[in-house]
Amino acid sequence: MNINFYCVGAQKAGTTTLHDILNQHPDIFLPKTKEAHFFDEDEKFEKGLEWYENTFFNESSNEKILGSCNPEYMYFEEVPKRIFESFGGDVKLIFILRNPADRAYSHYLMSKRRCIEELSFTVALKQEKSRINKDYFNKTNFSYASRGFYSEQIKRYLNYFPKENMMFIRFEDDFIKNKNKTINEIISFLDLEQIDLDVDLKSNVARSSRFLFIQKFIYKQNIIKSFFSIFVSQKMKNKIRSWIYKLVMKPEKKNKLSFELKNSLMQQYKEDIKELEGLTGKNFSNWLKTTKY
Repeated sequence: MNINFYCVGAQKAGTTTLHDILNQHPDIFLPKTKEAHFFDEDEKFEKGLEWYENTFFNESSNEKILGSCNPEYMYFEEVPKRIFESFGGDVKLIFILRNPADRAYSHYLMSKRRCIEELSFTVALKQEKSRINKDYFNKTNFSYASRGFYSEQIKRYLNYFPKENMMFIRFEDDFIKNKNKTINEIISFLDLEQIDLDVDLKSNVARSSRFLFIQKFIYKQNIIKSFFSIFVSQKMKNKIRSWIYKLVMKPEKKNKLSFELKNSLMQQYKEDIKELEGLTGKNFSNWLKTTKY
């Protein structure tokens, strides 16, 4: 199977919206399950490439582009090598890069909504290194600051893939402010025909409920969910969860990171941002213009 495209991240930088926009193009096949976690999760990777293709790409037909948008693929160290060894060096890769401090705080708020984070953001940052070294779950969910060192993550891909196969998108300046132009550039990058796509989709909007027990029911394992899992398929469980989620969870108000904490985080990223500009040819100076609010 000619799988030839991945949007590898960054997490909390619009990958779900990009997935939904690109899925409108008749020459692109992206799995209904957006994040397969095949290359980053050892247990799944050990099932083999045939299992991966049969599970996630069995409905593809004659599309020119096959792949997925999975933001874990940028962060986990072994992924570039695994993709290369599976499909070769011709795979096209998209990186969406968001202000690393804003990305970190958005990630933290997501973990809070999912009822898996109990610490304050400040304490979580202090304990991050020790937490993410424990296991896959901790590394996935509590890697707030470490995911923002983009240059070292991109360099891992440059060890296996040519730079001309990579597209770098600035989340704020390209994807948010100039989405239509950027989507057209992505379609050109993938060597596809330009067609009209709905670029105003708003996917994965942050939602919360004023009833904490509802959030815990949706995100945490419980007796009722365990009972139904015996009789209900994963596809049906996803539909039920999505229905409950949309019914009782409302879009939450935007929480802003304090100026002091954002500035402190950005000081850590300064050198990495300089290196990132050299690697990508993009200007990220706006990230360092912290405005007090």
